[in-house]
Amino acid sequence: MITSRQALSQLEQAILGVRRDEDRLTAMLKSATEETARLRARQAEAYKALARLRLDELQANKVTGDLDTAERDALAVVEKGRTALAGIAAKRATLVDAIAAGEKTLDEHADRLEKAIDAVDDLTDKTKARLADDKAWLAARDKVTSTEAMAAASAEKADQAEKDLAEKRKPYDADPLFSYLWKRGYGTSAYRAGFLARYVDRKVAKLVDYDKARPNYYMLTEIPVRLRDHATRLHEAIAAAKSALVALERKALEADGIAPLEAKAAAADDARKAFAAELDGMKAELAALDKEQEALLDPAGDHSLSKAIDGLAAAIAREDLAALHKEALQTPTPEDERIVATLREIEPALRRREAETEEVRKTAVALGKKRVELEASRTSFHREGYDDPRGRFSNGPDIGSVIGGVLGGMLSSGNLNDAFGRGWSSPSRGSGSTFGGGIRFPSGGSSSRPSRPSAPSRPSSRGGFRTGGRF
Repeated sequence: MITSRQALSQLEQAILGVRRDEDRLTAMLKSATEETARLRARQAEAYKALARLRLDELQANKVTGDLDTAERDALAVVEKGRTALAGIAAKRATLVDAIAAGEKTLDEHADRLEKAIDAVDDLTDKTKARLADDKAWLAARDKVTSTEAMAAASAEKADQAEKDLAEKRKPYDADPLFSYLWKRGYGTSAYRAGFLARYVDRKVAKLVDYDKARPNYYMLTEIPVRLRDHATRLHEAIAAAKSALVALERKALEADGIAPLEAKAAAADDARKAFAAELDGMKAELAALDKEQEALLDPAGDHSLSKAIDGLAAAIAREDLAALHKEALQTPTPEDERIVATLREIEPALRRREAETEEVRKTAVALGKKRVELEASRTSFHREGYDDPRGRFSNGPDIGSVIGGVLGGMLSSGNLNDAFGRGWSSPSRGSGSTFGGGIRFPSGGSSSRPSRPSAPSRPSSRGGFRTGGRF
């Protein structure tokens, strides 16, 4: 058995852990990309030296000029990207640390709120015990009980009468002459007909013995209606009896000093909501930084490091440079050998760096997907009302295992949501009952916790746990 806050803490810590891993991968990716750019620049310098050595001045100037431009553009974008990524990384690290500290502070707010509610519950229990032998309260309670019993019995009778009507009216409805006279209102003040029609209708009425059948059919159809009306009035009486009972209980609670305790609980809840909103703001800012960083690292982005390096690689892969390299290999001179050795040294290092960069990028993408799954479960956790600080999960070990499965890529947010749903139990003490109408705040609102979190109707992810009403 673990508390709701402990379950949420596990989830938040997992998300923060993934974010820190993402930051480390981003640093590795940035380092690998910058190293790739440096190797490409060295490669370009080697080709420029080879061109100056083997080509005439005019042709050499053309080759080196093109390479200079590509190299300069690439390094400029590399520097721009490095600066931007460094700024984002610093902001992300600061926010992640602030959110981690904020989660602990939010737990402290929840602790204060839980203690304030406990105080309300304790006083409520004492008031309930005091009223247990109070004649007025017992009478009001018994009034609710007896009215509920009468309403249930009346509803049952109405149900049975409606079933009986469906069966017993068949012979009447099957007689076309009786049905004809009934629909015309024959024998009632609603009947309207001329002399000839009246004459014919009298004959028909005598034929089917309508004067005897009509009262029977009337009572048959009217009894279910009257029973249902009576059941409805009794249900309305239940509401009135419950209202009187709640008013009596509320008066007793206020006499025992419930109002200051409710005010303290309301203040604790407001403080928790306010801090939760601040924390949500940090998370929104972090999400915006995520998008900025993804755009910078996206190989398809116009300003990405990879695009700049690819441009430099394309300049180096020109046909005339490939031919120049081949010629230098075939007719080596001491100067050629030095340049060719440099190129041979660069090429395997470049392939390793490019492979490393791609591997880190894939790992970062996979890690980002796991974080998104965990964040989706966090949103569901709040939406379903599991963040009630006094709720409990009976399957704590299972929740930890499922979170591990999501991190391992074997499970999804759906599995985690199912685990939360299976183990959740809501608080059952006084503030979760209807005694005195539930917790009431200075503004006049009252509430009580539901026995089970209901469908998504939460206005925000961290706006406070669901108890109905304002609280």
